Amino acid sequence: MTRFQIRRRSVDHTALVRWAGGAGIAGSLLYALGDALLLGSKIEPDKHPILHEPDVKPEIGSMLPASTTRLTAGAMCGVFGAPLYLAAAWHLYEGLAPAGKARALPPALLLAGAWTTPAFIHGTFFHWGEAYKIAEELAPTSEEAKQRLLRQANDFGRAIAIAYWPFGIATVAASALTIAAVATGRTAYPRWAGPLVAPALPIAAASVVSGQHHLPGPAKHLMQGAGISLGHLISYGASTALLWSGRRLRAAR
Repeated sequence: MTRFQIRRRSVDHTALVRWAGGAGIAGSLLYALGDALLLGSKIEPDKHPILHEPDVKPEIGSMLPASTTRLTAGAMCGVFGAPLYLAAAWHLYEGLAPAGKARALPPALLLAGAWTTPAFIHGTFFHWGEAYKIAEELAPTSEEAKQRLLRQANDFGRAIAIAYWPFGIATVAASALTIAAVATGRTAYPRWAGPLVAPALPIAAASVVSGQHHLPGPAKHLMQGAGISLGHLISYGASTALLWSGRRLRAAR
């Protein structure tokens, strides 16, 4: 292989890594948009008596003001955004690959596997919110129908909670392995970048900031349910920026 061919191959590879990182950013933005559409309304218990029913969580109030069209759009953002994270998992693998497959492959596979459930989670929020909305609408006319819908809504909520467990466990495990790999100094990332490019810590930080309404202006309510999406946006944004030049990728290959 000539020097020109090696250089061309390296440039093409760097471009693919950039595009894969961009896919993670795009997926995060789609999910954040979906979160805003689903959960981005101000919670106002005084306007929604259904929130005072037993076993109805207050955060449900963020979906009650939303139209069916808005909830549908929010759910579909997650459905279409999830496949983009598979490309992002390969992007992370390439960043870790200089440390060897034993270090790079497990976290990448765990992150790819983690994204088998969020499309279901995001899509089911639509049914969850709609069930509560209809229960609220029927409350003045039929107590029996209201209670039936509340039970159904609780079933949807339980299914969402169950699906979150494998996603959370896989994300935390992948993040721990990523941090350990970066700490060796043999990846394409600088040593200090481990906690940033591994998604768990950015997710935790973003969830605290957004969930506690620390964001300014309209974002205070709009992003209140978007901690996971914002955390991934930070993680993949940082990773894409760090690998953008391809210099460390080329040096390590």
